[in-house]
Amino acid sequence: MRIFFYTIFCVLNLQLSAQHSQLYFRNLNAGNGLSHNKVNCIIQDKRGFTWIGTDDGLNRYDGFRFFVYKHNPSNSSSVSGNIITDLLEDKQGIIWIATADGGITKFDYRKSPKEQFLQFKHNAADRSSIPANIINAITEDENGFLWLATSGNGIIRFDKNKNIFDEPVRQRSRTILAITADKKGWLWAGRQGGGMIRFNPRTFSLVEDERYANVYANLPHMTVAAIYADSRENLWLGSWDKVLYTKNISDTRETVYKPDGEPFSFPGDDAISFAEDNKKQIWIGGKYGGLYIFNPYSRQFHNFKNDPAKEGTIAGNQVNCIYADGSGLLWMGTNNGVSIHDPSQQQFTQHFFKDEEKGPVTVYDIKKNDLNGLIIGTNQGIYNMSRSGKVEHVPLRFQGENLHVTSFLPDGKEGIFIGTQLSLFYQSSRNGKLTKLPNTDKDIVMNRIIESRIVSMIRDSLNGHPVLITLPYGHFLAYYDFTEKKWISRLDTTRKIVSGLNLKDNLLRKIFRSADGTIWLATTKSGLGELTETDSERFTYHTNIPGDKKSLGNNFVFDLCEGNNGNLWISTYGGGLFQYLRKEKRFEHIEGSHNLAEGLYPDTKGNIWMIGNGNIHKYDPFRKTYSSFQLPDLEKTGGVRGHIFPGLNGKMIVAGSNYIIAFHPDSIREFNNLPIVQFTDFNIFNESHNSLLYKEEIVLKHDQNFFSVEFSAPGYQTGYPVQYSHKLEGIDNTWVNDGTRNIINYTNLDGGSYNLQVRATAKPGVWSNEMATLKIRIIPPFWKTVWFYGLMAVLVALIIYGLYLYRINEIIRRQDIRNKIAQDLHDNVGSTLSSISVYSQVAKIYKHQEKSEQLQQTLEKISSTSSEMISEMNDIVWAINPRNDNMDTILQRMNSFARPLLISKDIQLHFEYDEAIRMINLDMTKRKNFYLIFKEAVNNALKYSGATQLNVKISSDHHQLQMKIQDNGKGFDLLKGKTANSLSGNGLQNMRLRAKEMKGTLEFESKPESGFVVLLRFPIP
Repeated sequence: MRIFFYTIFCVLNLQLSAQHSQLYFRNLNAGNGLSHNKVNCIIQDKRGFTWIGTDDGLNRYDGFRFFVYKHNPSNSSSVSGNIITDLLEDKQGIIWIATADGGITKFDYRKSPKEQFLQFKHNAADRSSIPANIINAITEDENGFLWLATSGNGIIRFDKNKNIFDEPVRQRSRTILAITADKKGWLWAGRQGGGMIRFNPRTFSLVEDERYANVYANLPHMTVAAIYADSRENLWLGSWDKVLYTKNISDTRETVYKPDGEPFSFPGDDAISFAEDNKKQIWIGGKYGGLYIFNPYSRQFHNFKNDPAKEGTIAGNQVNCIYADGSGLLWMGTNNGVSIHDPSQQQFTQHFFKDEEKGPVTVYDIKKNDLNGLIIGTNQGIYNMSRSGKVEHVPLRFQGENLHVTSFLPDGKEGIFIGTQLSLFYQSSRNGKLTKLPNTDKDIVMNRIIESRIVSMIRDSLNGHPVLITLPYGHFLAYYDFTEKKWISRLDTTRKIVSGLNLKDNLLRKIFRSADGTIWLATTKSGLGELTETDSERFTYHTNIPGDKKSLGNNFVFDLCEGNNGNLWISTYGGGLFQYLRKEKRFEHIEGSHNLAEGLYPDTKGNIWMIGNGNIHKYDPFRKTYSSFQLPDLEKTGGVRGHIFPGLNGKMIVAGSNYIIAFHPDSIREFNNLPIVQFTDFNIFNESHNSLLYKEEIVLKHDQNFFSVEFSAPGYQTGYPVQYSHKLEGIDNTWVNDGTRNIINYTNLDGGSYNLQVRATAKPGVWSNEMATLKIRIIPPFWKTVWFYGLMAVLVALIIYGLYLYRINEIIRRQDIRNKIAQDLHDNVGSTLSSISVYSQVAKIYKHQEKSEQLQQTLEKISSTSSEMISEMNDIVWAINPRNDNMDTILQRMNSFARPLLISKDIQLHFEYDEAIRMINLDMTKRKNFYLIFKEAVNNALKYSGATQLNVKISSDHHQLQMKIQDNGKGFDLLKGKTANSLSGNGLQNMRLRAKEMKGTLEFESKPESGFVVLLRFPIP
């Protein structure tokens, strides 16, 4: 049993040691948006954002963007200082920022921008202010008090609820460099001169070693610059004496790590930062020597330094802080920026070709060799790699010329076909001799390929002969006929293979034979070529057909392979990944796949692995999920390119410039935690109203309907950038893809309630079920409210009812007019015609009696009565004609009526009116009555006044029309003992009735021998 555990322990040690053979770091610096390269502290908040404190400002990072906060002396709502020394997030989600030049700052993202930062700076005039501005470290006890390590003012406690600073624990050394809390609630502080102390934050009882009272004593860790409590209740101490110390919090004994000449020992450095990963390994930041990782099982240290020639190494050798986040990432803050290590990248083993004299090594092809290793074809010849990883370089030369080995095709145990930039060669397994195939020198193309290389080859049969088909890139294809022992290429005038095989593209990338014997061509310009037995040995092509979603989406086919179900997988350089469903004869595009897709390879589970944008991608056709993996690239050469090759023991191999990476697809751990969207800002007309995001509902006025919402989904563990989509319920029927854009603008939204949903993904095609939701209600303007619509409905109803009443009244009025006209016709015309009829009978009698004189008088009466009737009929017709509504027409008729009659009686007419009244329009009733009153007055003056002059004056005043008719006749006494209303005569009475119908007044003035005056007033519009 003891041997078993010892064996397991050794294996575990070997595994852990192998993991540290090399580490890859992703580095961020000022060139990426970081405010300053010297990073002092890093934390990740509850929302997932990473906060980075530098010597020049505070940074919020979401994996894609930096948002920088800096001190503004003229703005008290900014961070209190720019030299950020430590960060802490409390239980309420508030971030406390310690600075070396401005005390501390409280940051609450839920408040408005003007209230987010609250400064606590030392003010000599305010005794209640923070005693010091230089804060080296900050921690929180179990009761929620903050404890500050200061330079020159000891340890300060801060009551967050009361905003009170005090110093309950006073000790000798006034400069505290580090402070931390252990799991038992004790606080440990490291002093500059004076060693380390611990105290109880509840009772303030202090434990210290009295030996350190003498700061000149030769004692270990006299100055403690860093303290860290791990999960095993061990304390790790960093001191200025280039020695590392650890002790258990319950034990007084210390373990010391210092240089001892043994491999994997601590080399000697000032440890200034610590962290623990999820394997219980302790990560130690050195002041001079970079990063140290302590393996608690093997008790070994592994050191990783910055290599200026390799960008994938740690950014700097002074590691000021280390932070292990919840997802397993390790963050290092250095003097040259931030370094991030993703342990999942250790799943990919990187092997380098170190042969600087020959220049960069480009890998073209990899095959298994007979020695159970790998044979690698490169621009520097061949490299043989054994199972143990040992690499042997075998340069190939032919007739004094170096060969670039670009493709392999094993020929059983007898040898191997080797494609190069020069020609195709055969290498025998027995003697290793490199020869061309017989009669190669007789073919112009294959004897010496011009500016090209053989990129692919297979063995098959054509025209019943066994052949070797090769693709010399740029020269269509060429095949070697083993029966005729000759090459057939594009220049063969007998076979004419370009037209005979229907080769439409000279740039062929791969030739592939599927399980059913069909031969496929990957072309650069003509899509996917297919050659079957039924095609009479002519290729047919599957190309892009615009508008046809069942066709191949891009004609640049980079690679293809066959899936477990016999369908083909095709990578296109510009269109992404496609699956060809052979039975249905249609192509299916894989959404989210990288557009610049390169090499493909299926694993045993049916997953498709693909190269794109320098990294590895995996598509699971059963779950329809797409994953991306960021590969280690220490030298930053742009990542892997080309094809994926089968390796040993089920592994796959990809290649970059000067290196290959091997991995086993079954052991690759996927990043399954999808990013969660957080709303970060809400702007109304470009003015931040951040605090609205944390209300149950955002209520906006109708004139605030131009707003934007900013959001972010922190994500750090994927090679694929975080993508967003949103849906505004009430506006969007489907999800709207935003790509990497993290802001949505809305303009002129109607009043109402809206529900904004935003989701994110780091795996194309797989969206997080956790959506960020924002309820927004826009209060509509009053003219778009329900009560206003109701009021308008009532008003419209009233208007309609009013129009209805108006119409009814108008009908009644018109009926009254008709009745009036009918009455006038009946009274005047009827009575007149009756009189004429009577006079006619009388005339007949007089004629019979031969009374000529009486007959003549009767006939004259008939004539005058007829003339009066005609005149009255003309008046009625004129009055009802709408063309006579304007006053100008009325005045003309009045003048043309009165003047001839008065001249016949030697009466002089003076007709006068204001020019302004000519634009007045009178309705039919008023026009008729106005004219008839005038006519009656003129007739009365003509018949009874005995006047020589008649004056008519028409004017308007205060929306009234006035007509005054005055003669200079004999006049008469209106009263004569009676009232004016009792005067006899139908003429005057009719005039009064007409004036009343016009809603006007009619007055008469007269005295004997003083003439007669008629004065009419009535309203006009």
